[in-house]
Amino acid sequence: MTLEWILRQHGIDPNKDVNIDTSISFGAMSGSFISGIGDFVSLFEHSVI
Repeated sequence: MTLEWILRQHGIDPNKDVNIDTSISFGAMSGSFISGIGDFVSLFEHSVI
């Protein structure tokens, strides 16, 4: 929700201008980012990769 708010504040419509994938579980986010699934991932705590 925070990412969507920030995008809107900068004139980006999160439903039309970008593809936000919310299907990846929190525990798999860093691994999916490293494997090239997306360009950005929002993590809340430091993660050992």
